[in-house]
Amino acid sequence: MHRDTKDQHVAFGYGAHHCLGAPLARLEAQVALPALFARFSGLRLVVDPAELRPVSSFISNGHARLPVRLTT
Repeated sequence: MHRDTKDQHVAFGYGAHHCLGAPLARLEAQVALPALFARFSGLRLVVDPAELRPVSSFISNGHARLPVRLTT
């Protein structure tokens, strides 16, 4: 997915409310995601993206379930 405003998001908060763990989360993503995709090169979503339901939370943003098929 491409987003023109990728440098303008506030996923980790902003200003006084900026997440202290943001650098660690970014590092984890840089290490873990390539390792996941290298190990499971056939990783695929098994439902239509329209079926994904968001987590009902004002604190975090994500999906309640993310059904995938792990194949090598």
